[in-house]
Amino acid sequence: MEKRIILVGCGNIGSRHLQAIAKLPYGIKVDIVEPNDDAQNLAKSRLDEISFDKTDHKFFWYKSINELKNIGDVTIVTTHSVGRVDLIIELMNKGNRRFLIEKMVCQSVNEYNHLLEEIKNYGGKGWVNITPRCFKSYRKIKELLSKEKIINFSVKTNSKNGLGTNAIHYIDLFSWLIEDNKIILDGKSLSDELLVNKRGVNLKEFSGMITGIANSNSSLSITFLPEFHDETIVEITTDTMKFTIDETNGKITTLGVADNDNLDFTYEHVSNTSTQIIDSILKNDDCQLPTLNYSLNGHSELFRIFNAHITKISTENVELCPIT
Repeated sequence: MEKRIILVGCGNIGSRHLQAIAKLPYGIKVDIVEPNDDAQNLAKSRLDEISFDKTDHKFFWYKSINELKNIGDVTIVTTHSVGRVDLIIELMNKGNRRFLIEKMVCQSVNEYNHLLEEIKNYGGKGWVNITPRCFKSYRKIKELLSKEKIINFSVKTNSKNGLGTNAIHYIDLFSWLIEDNKIILDGKSLSDELLVNKRGVNLKEFSGMITGIANSNSSLSITFLPEFHDETIVEITTDTMKFTIDETNGKITTLGVADNDNLDFTYEHVSNTSTQIIDSILKNDDCQLPTLNYSLNGHSELFRIFNAHITKISTENVELCPIT
């Protein structure tokens, strides 16, 4: 089967999606929209790094979505969260209906609800590229946790890894493990200093600790502090077992886990995960990622606590959360 994929944005993350697309084992046409010449060159160089079927795969490069003439079977949107909702609506106006969207989806609850409303009106579907729940290691751990009623989940790493950028990954992973996405977050232990976000001068990063609680009394804590090591350590504990996952060095240690044969950790990068995700959407109209609807609560809670924190330390009334 020959399918058409549209990729909007091919910077660092977008170029990794492009590598994943190129690994699909059947003919594809890819329309890549990227106004920046350096980003286009980066993406082309990353295509040269991998092996793929150059006969069946065709790539077309554009500077603007206004140049697009065809409808994609799947459209991947990797641009900044700023203005992304309007961009997706414009792509739906052109006939596109299936979207893989980078996190953070947007910058406010109002924007998010507007996007959900428009996707429903167009008969579209969207998934958010929050991938840890797709990792084989975490899927095995979820099987081992299947009979546990209360789970305590924590993440610790250095603040340079970006709490604002990455918290949503662990909020989603926690909610997926406990099968409840109605998590209530608390940001009272966020650090007062706002950090610079490398993705833009008007964007911010956060450090400190976020906590959360679910209806089951399962709990969550995510801590990014400058005194911590660079390694990202995830701990998952219950009354009977404990998993300690070193995501950086690819190690899992356990306590009270009988069936831990072949239990190791591999961080699965976008250049690989998106191959299976896109293939699944094309073939099954679904995939393992959270849907836009599912991810609304996690996004909304982060917008709430981050905006409240900015208001507390600066007295600035924030409407758009400055993260991407």
